[in-house]
Amino acid sequence: MRAWPPITEPELLARLALEPEAFRDWLQGLAAMIGAREYAPEHLERALGYPWGRPPGSYLLRDGVTTTLASLEPAVRTSLVESYTAGRHPIVTIGSNGSPQTLRIKFGHFPEAADRDALVLTGELHDLDVGAVPTVTLYGSMPAALFESPGTAVRVCVVWVTDAQATQLTWSELGYHLARIDGARFEVDDADAVVDDVFAYVARLGAYCPGEGGPVALAAVPATGRTAPALTQEDLLDHVAPSLVGPGARAEDVVRRVFEDPVGGVARAREVLWSQGRVLPEGRVTLLPTG
Repeated sequence: MRAWPPITEPELLARLALEPEAFRDWLQGLAAMIGAREYAPEHLERALGYPWGRPPGSYLLRDGVTTTLASLEPAVRTSLVESYTAGRHPIVTIGSNGSPQTLRIKFGHFPEAADRDALVLTGELHDLDVGAVPTVTLYGSMPAALFESPGTAVRVCVVWVTDAQATQLTWSELGYHLARIDGARFEVDDADAVVDDVFAYVARLGAYCPGEGGPVALAAVPATGRTAPALTQEDLLDHVAPSLVGPGARAEDVVRRVFEDPVGGVARAREVLWSQGRVLPEGRVTLLPTG
């Protein structure tokens, strides 16, 4: 079994160890700490664009430059993949962490060149799908969440990270646990390769299940064999807007509120949305030990 990334920072481990209600209180406190911000139309555009753009295939991020693996000679590609997968940790990315823009922001400050670089392999994760967390982030999107879906193969990435990068990503994934996906099978594109032992960030609030139904999938994340209905980010925000803001509200009203009244927005989401999540069951995931 693959060793856990060495997450050792006490404050981070304490956050990961929070019990559900304490974690929800922490989220509300975070909204108060952020405070009100001025809303602008570009905030709606960014919220609706989640999980944001990425190359269509596997790529290397090095020195801030993105190089697709398909553009490399086969021998160079093989050598590069072997070097990056030998001593790094494979973390499934189901949302923005597959975007070069996001990785530049999260890794660009590291002094060591290796900690600024990342290999991102695209492929299919089997018997799982990607839905939405039953909340709205402080940038206005309903972020991604894994849920069980037998027979589905969902398009995701695996980013191979250093120890420092694993800690950085875990700090930044505020609403998630770092977990091992038990029994996962990730098939790499354009290669006779399967990664069976992967980590992922699993949503602490689970995957959004409207009403009495099952989870809904994110339409922006392709899949084959999908059985869940797929909604765009705008569909999702339009759907939750009346309960979060009021009758007749739409996606823009939700995004505007989380900017102008984050405390009230998070409190309302806690009241009407947070209970509508389905978490991955025990036996499907093993959470990072926090001591």
